[in-house]
Amino acid sequence: MSRASQSQRKRTQKDPLILGTFSETSLRVLTGTLGPLSKVVGRADTNQYSNGGIGGGTYNHWFQVNVTAPCWIINKKGGPRPNYIQISAYDLNFAPIQGRMIFQDDSVSDSTGYLGLHYPYSDHAMGALSDQYNYFNQYSLDKGNDLYFNLEHGSYLICVSSTRNELLDYMLGVVIEFPSTDMFYLLEDLSNSYLTVETEINLDNTVTIGPVFTSNYSIPSGFNAFTAAVATINNGVTVVVPDLSTWFIGLTDPTSGGVFFIIEPSDSYDYNSIHEHSYTEWLAAWRRERSPEDSLPAIFDSLITSS
Repeated sequence: MSRASQSQRKRTQKDPLILGTFSETSLRVLTGTLGPLSKVVGRADTNQYSNGGIGGGTYNHWFQVNVTAPCWIINKKGGPRPNYIQISAYDLNFAPIQGRMIFQDDSVSDSTGYLGLHYPYSDHAMGALSDQYNYFNQYSLDKGNDLYFNLEHGSYLICVSSTRNELLDYMLGVVIEFPSTDMFYLLEDLSNSYLTVETEINLDNTVTIGPVFTSNYSIPSGFNAFTAAVATINNGVTVVVPDLSTWFIGLTDPTSGGVFFIIEPSDSYDYNSIHEHSYTEWLAAWRRERSPEDSLPAIFDSLITSS
């Protein structure tokens, strides 16, 4: 991530404050004051052939974010009166945007009539297939939540606006989050599950499976399983190992070349299929650009989904 020192006055639409160019997860807390001022303004402020007048202030602050790879930009309102602040996001890459309502339905009825209020998409964007930042997919983890702007590389604007005709201090938490490329084995019972290497195979109760799994597979109960050298599990496929069974992936003679656990995803693997907001990762990103002792600001707490 690269940054350039800029004046805090640069918060207009034509001259936004550039937060930086980002290639890894980064967090920012933006603060400012919006609303009218009563001060003497000069001819340069009024853009008229006069000696100026009384006025000043602004109702909008603009910020620019540049990203070098696909990521999410998450905006979280804070401050003393967050309900009086409006957040807008704009794509400088000229991608079409279509707005959506937050609620798709506000009531439920059947053949007998009205059943009552119902908010199936509470805090979520409605299920319309719109060309918007958070393109709706009912099967995705976030369900099209309006906090998620899944963006391609490029430049984006964030506008903080006041809805009041008075001075208003605001706080905005901004997360530029890039998908993790870490791979892992998921063990269903962490307290009693182990990933080990065997040195011999009992062929009386072992079945040979794989090496390529294109559909879900469960090792038969009471049996162990063996896959020679390397096992390939296609994206979206699950292999189930029952209790008291083992699955050995490697060489039947470990001394002939060693045994390795290899996780090598295919080119089509979707790293976005599991998207969690890790406290550990966010704290590391926060401290990377600040003091190692700095704690993560409380404004981000409600967004954390995992440790």
